[in-house]
Amino acid sequence: MAIRTLLITLIINLAWVTNASAHTFFVGSTEISVNKFTKSTEIIHRITSHDLEALLSDKHQQRIYADSDEYLKLVQQYVERGFGLVGTNGKPIKIEFVGIEPGVNDTYIYQEVLGLESISGVAIFHQLLTDYFPRQKNRVNFESPKIKGSLLFDEKTHEAVIN
Repeated sequence: MAIRTLLITLIINLAWVTNASAHTFFVGSTEISVNKFTKSTEIIHRITSHDLEALLSDKHQQRIYADSDEYLKLVQQYVERGFGLVGTNGKPIKIEFVGIEPGVNDTYIYQEVLGLESISGVAIFHQLLTDYFPRQKNRVNFESPKIKGSLLFDEKTHEAVIN
Protein backbone atom coordinates (compact mmCIF):
# COMPACT_ATOMS: atom_id res chain seq x y z
CA MET A 1 0.00 0.00 0.00
CA ALA A 2 2.86 2.41 0.81
CA ILE A 3 4.47 1.77 -2.58
CA ARG A 4 1.17 2.48 -4.32
CA THR A 5 0.78 5.78 -2.44
CA LEU A 6 4.35 6.75 -3.28
CA LEU A 7 3.83 5.87 -6.94
CA ILE A 8 0.62 7.94 -7.14
CA THR A 9 2.36 10.88 -5.46
CA LEU A 10 5.25 10.69 -7.93
CA ILE A 11 2.88 10.60 -10.91
CA ILE A 12 0.94 13.61 -9.63
CA ASN A 13 4.15 15.57 -8.99
CA LEU A 14 5.49 14.67 -12.43
CA ALA A 15 2.25 15.87 -14.04
CA TRP A 16 2.47 19.14 -12.07
CA VAL A 17 6.10 19.75 -13.09
CA THR A 18 5.33 18.94 -16.73
CA ASN A 19 2.36 21.32 -16.71
CA ALA A 20 4.32 24.10 -15.00
CA SER A 21 7.08 23.94 -17.59
CA ALA A 22 4.82 23.33 -20.58
CA HIS A 23 4.84 26.83 -22.00
CA THR A 24 7.95 28.33 -23.52
CA PHE A 25 7.42 32.01 -22.83
CA PHE A 26 6.68 33.83 -19.61
CA VAL A 27 5.10 37.27 -19.72
CA GLY A 28 3.76 39.53 -17.01
CA SER A 29 2.53 43.08 -17.11
CA THR A 30 2.33 45.97 -14.71
CA GLU A 31 0.23 49.08 -15.18
CA ILE A 32 1.27 52.21 -13.28
CA SER A 33 -1.11 55.13 -13.60
CA VAL A 34 -1.65 58.40 -11.82
CA ASN A 35 -5.27 58.88 -10.77
CA LYS A 36 -5.91 62.63 -10.96
CA PHE A 37 -9.10 62.31 -8.89
CA THR A 38 -7.56 60.53 -5.89
CA LYS A 39 -4.12 62.14 -6.41
CA SER A 40 -2.46 58.77 -5.99
CA THR A 41 -0.62 56.30 -8.19
CA GLU A 42 -2.28 52.95 -8.84
CA ILE A 43 -0.30 49.81 -9.67
CA ILE A 44 -1.78 46.65 -11.14
CA HIS A 45 0.35 43.55 -11.75
CA ARG A 46 -0.95 40.75 -14.01
CA ILE A 47 0.93 37.49 -13.51
CA THR A 48 0.23 34.03 -14.90
CA SER A 49 -1.44 32.18 -12.02
CA HIS A 50 0.22 28.79 -12.38
CA ASP A 51 3.66 30.42 -12.69
CA LEU A 52 3.08 32.27 -9.41
CA GLU A 53 1.85 29.08 -7.72
CA ALA A 54 4.87 27.13 -9.02
CA LEU A 55 7.29 29.77 -7.75
CA LEU A 56 5.69 29.95 -4.30
CA SER A 57 5.43 26.16 -4.05
CA ASP A 58 9.08 25.68 -4.94
CA LYS A 59 10.25 28.53 -2.74
CA HIS A 60 8.37 27.24 0.32
CA GLN A 61 8.87 23.53 -0.44
CA GLN A 62 5.16 22.76 -0.25
CA ARG A 63 2.31 22.95 -2.74
CA ILE A 64 0.73 26.42 -2.52
CA TYR A 65 -2.72 26.91 -4.02
CA ALA A 66 -4.43 30.22 -4.80
CA ASP A 67 -7.36 29.25 -2.58
CA SER A 68 -5.21 28.49 0.47
CA ASP A 69 -5.21 30.70 3.56
CA GLU A 70 -1.53 31.56 3.30
CA TYR A 71 -1.55 32.43 -0.42
CA LEU A 72 -2.43 36.11 0.07
CA LYS A 73 0.28 36.55 2.69
CA LEU A 74 2.93 34.79 0.58
CA VAL A 75 2.03 36.74 -2.58
CA GLN A 76 2.12 40.03 -0.66
CA GLN A 77 5.55 39.21 0.80
CA TYR A 78 6.90 38.16 -2.59
CA VAL A 79 5.62 41.29 -4.38
CA GLU A 80 6.93 43.60 -1.65
CA ARG A 81 10.42 42.07 -2.07
CA GLY A 82 10.36 41.90 -5.86
CA PHE A 83 8.83 45.24 -6.84
CA GLY A 84 9.60 48.73 -5.60
CA LEU A 85 9.73 52.39 -6.48
CA VAL A 86 12.38 54.95 -5.60
CA GLY A 87 11.66 58.67 -5.68
CA THR A 88 13.73 61.34 -7.37
CA ASN A 89 15.25 62.05 -3.93
CA GLY A 90 16.73 58.52 -3.89
CA LYS A 91 14.45 57.28 -1.10
CA PRO A 92 12.15 54.25 -1.38
CA ILE A 93 8.50 55.11 -1.97
CA LYS A 94 6.00 53.47 0.39
CA ILE A 95 3.65 51.25 -1.60
CA GLU A 96 0.38 50.11 -0.01
CA PHE A 97 -0.79 46.58 -0.78
CA VAL A 98 -4.47 46.86 -1.75
CA GLY A 99 -5.35 43.28 -2.61
CA ILE A 100 -5.18 40.31 -4.91
CA GLU A 101 -7.56 38.74 -7.38
CA PRO A 102 -6.47 35.17 -8.16
CA GLY A 103 -7.88 33.72 -11.36
CA VAL A 104 -7.65 30.53 -13.36
CA ASN A 105 -5.26 32.03 -15.92
CA ASP A 106 -4.04 35.31 -14.45
CA THR A 107 -3.64 36.75 -10.98
CA TYR A 108 -4.09 40.48 -10.49
CA ILE A 109 -2.24 42.22 -7.67
CA TYR A 110 -3.27 45.74 -6.69
CA GLN A 111 -1.05 48.34 -5.02
CA GLU A 112 -1.27 52.08 -4.46
CA VAL A 113 1.00 54.98 -3.58
CA LEU A 114 -0.98 57.65 -1.79
CA GLY A 115 -0.13 61.22 -2.71
CA LEU A 116 2.20 60.38 -5.61
CA GLU A 117 0.93 62.64 -8.40
CA SER A 118 4.07 62.68 -10.56
CA ILE A 119 5.92 59.56 -11.69
CA SER A 120 8.48 61.34 -13.87
CA GLY A 121 11.97 60.40 -12.70
CA VAL A 122 10.74 57.58 -10.44
CA ALA A 123 12.96 54.48 -10.53
CA ILE A 124 11.33 51.06 -10.74
CA PHE A 125 12.79 47.88 -9.29
CA HIS A 126 11.02 44.87 -10.84
CA GLN A 127 12.11 41.26 -10.62
CA LEU A 128 8.78 39.49 -10.19
CA LEU A 129 9.15 36.00 -11.64
CA THR A 130 12.40 36.96 -13.43
CA ASP A 131 14.20 35.67 -10.34
CA TYR A 132 12.66 32.23 -10.96
CA PHE A 133 11.97 31.89 -14.69
CA PRO A 134 15.01 32.92 -16.80
CA ARG A 135 12.83 33.65 -19.84
CA GLN A 136 10.30 35.78 -17.92
CA LYS A 137 9.62 39.22 -19.42
CA ASN A 138 7.68 41.91 -17.58
CA ARG A 139 6.30 44.92 -19.40
CA VAL A 140 5.55 47.99 -17.31
CA ASN A 141 3.18 50.48 -18.91
CA PHE A 142 3.01 53.85 -17.19
CA GLU A 143 0.76 56.84 -17.65
CA SER A 144 0.25 60.20 -16.02
CA PRO A 145 -1.12 63.50 -17.28
CA LYS A 146 2.38 64.47 -18.48
CA ILE A 147 4.06 61.23 -19.63
CA LYS A 148 3.19 57.85 -21.07
CA GLY A 149 5.36 54.89 -22.05
CA SER A 150 6.57 51.36 -21.44
CA LEU A 151 9.61 49.65 -19.95
CA LEU A 152 10.71 46.02 -20.24
CA PHE A 153 12.25 44.00 -17.42
CA ASP A 154 13.86 40.56 -17.65
CA GLU A 155 16.49 38.45 -15.88
CA LYS A 156 19.20 41.02 -16.74
CA THR A 157 17.21 44.23 -16.34
CA HIS A 158 15.74 44.81 -12.88
CA GLU A 159 15.84 48.60 -12.67
CA ALA A 160 14.77 51.45 -14.91
CA VAL A 161 13.71 55.09 -14.56
CA ILE A 162 10.46 56.55 -15.85
CA ASN A 163 11.30 59.45 -18.18
